[in-house]
Amino acid sequence: MSTIRNATRHLTCGFVNRLDTLGMLRRSRRLKGSGAARRALGRSIVILALAMTHSVAGTSYTNAKQKPLHVMNIKLYAYNQMSWEQFQCYNYLIHHESRWNYKARNGSHYGLGQMRSKWYGTLSPYKQIDTHIKYIKHRYQGNACKAYAHWERKGWH
Repeated sequence: MSTIRNATRHLTCGFVNRLDTLGMLRRSRRLKGSGAARRALGRSIVILALAMTHSVAGTSYTNAKQKPLHVMNIKLYAYNQMSWEQFQCYNYLIHHESRWNYKARNGSHYGLGQMRSKWYGTLSPYKQIDTHIKYIKHRYQGNACKAYAHWERKGWH
C-alpha cells in the first residue's frame, strides 16, 4: 500500500512541476487582468486541488462495493456543470447548507442542497447536484448567484 502512495505522490509532484513552468507564467502575464486569466486561474486551482487530493489518498468509502467519494470529486463534478462565476456562488451556497456533506440532514431537509425530500437524501452526490441544479434552473432562471443572494437575504433558497 505504501509503495502505491509513494508512486502516486511521485506522479503528482511531476504533474505539479509541469504546471509551474516558465511557459505557463509567460502565458499568464499576457492574460493579466482579463476574464480569461481568472477562468484559467480558477481551473488550474481546481486541477491542483484534485491532484493534491489524490496525492494524500484521503478518501472516504461509503461501502465496500462503491468507489471512494471525496469532496473535491463532488465539487469538480458541480464545477463542470456551470461557469466559474456560477460555481463560486454555488460553492458558497452548498458550503453554507451542508458543508458539501451529501449525507447531511437538518430536520426534514436532506443532502447537499438541503432539499425537503427523503428521496433526495438517498441519491448519490452526483444526482443530488443534478437535481439541485435543476431546482435552481426552475426557481432562479439557472442563476446560482441569485439563489445564493436569496439565501443571504432569507436564510433559505
